[in-house]
Amino acid sequence: MNVDVAGALSALTVHRPVFHSERDFQHALAWQIQLASPEAQIRLETRPRRGLHLDLLVRLDGIRTAIELKYLLAALRATVGEELFDLPHQSANDISRHDVVKDITRVEAMLADGYADYGYVVVLTNDRGYWQPAARADTIDTAFRLHEGRVLQGTLGWAARAGTGTTTGRDTPLTLAGQYACHWRDYSEVSLTDCRTAIFRYLLVNISVGRTSQPSAQPMSGPQPAPFTPRPAGSARQEILTAARKLASRSPDGSFTLTQILAELRRTGSRYAESTIRTHVTSRMCGDSPDHHGTTYDDFERLDRGRYRLRMASPRRAGPDYPGDHLANDG
Repeated sequence: MNVDVAGALSALTVHRPVFHSERDFQHALAWQIQLASPEAQIRLETRPRRGLHLDLLVRLDGIRTAIELKYLLAALRATVGEELFDLPHQSANDISRHDVVKDITRVEAMLADGYADYGYVVVLTNDRGYWQPAARADTIDTAFRLHEGRVLQGTLGWAARAGTGTTTGRDTPLTLAGQYACHWRDYSEVSLTDCRTAIFRYLLVNISVGRTSQPSAQPMSGPQPAPFTPRPAGSARQEILTAARKLASRSPDGSFTLTQILAELRRTGSRYAESTIRTHVTSRMCGDSPDHHGTTYDDFERLDRGRYRLRMASPRRAGPDYPGDHLANDG
């Protein structure tokens, strides 16, 4: 079976909201996958061929999954538990964006070579510059931008005015076989020593055999992904409760976070906007929140900032005009 990378990240955020380095992130994700699937064979830093390295290779039920990771940082200093994290600011975001796209082409090549059956590229960052669009449209790395909603496809290269200091060793245009939409997901919120909060988000690029921007004239070889099956229609509250019960069953104390709810609903293909899910969890479905809606529920109790537990009581107040469970009014 294919590895549930999104599920592993959702579980990982509970214990590891921040990492010291990319290698620390790599090891922690591998460990989480191993915990979820003890029968999996996991290898770090493999060499598919001379000059080509892979961060993680997971073999599970005969299916091989190649995973490349990027951990891109804005400076922060925080203490989590009793552990100090003093992370540097990584400049040269343009080069990092290029290298993310290059990772996608590398994983595509591994799948084409038959080294793996499925692939993922994971980008974890607390730098908003990666998920937000540029202030101007003519940056030298426009082709490599990763902001929310961007679709990566075709042959991508630097703008003509890019300097050699940026392009040296990266001057060959990158050609993608597939089309990849950039959708960023919340990972964690970390309280800093200066009382600010760092928000970590991640981009998960799913790469499959035969996933090309143009139909291929040749039959595809190797295991093929199962077709996507839309989820049955359900209210926002119903979907959130389903996710909450699943997360609670995996948690030692039955608790879960808003970030985990968001990740679980994205993983399972929820049609509801992030703002709708946030409003339901933090307000409409939490019995400890002020009563600002026509109908509110006592589904959750708030344990701490962003952390909840199921309570499952009846509605606090019902109103005939409550739109909370109808898609048209749920954002």
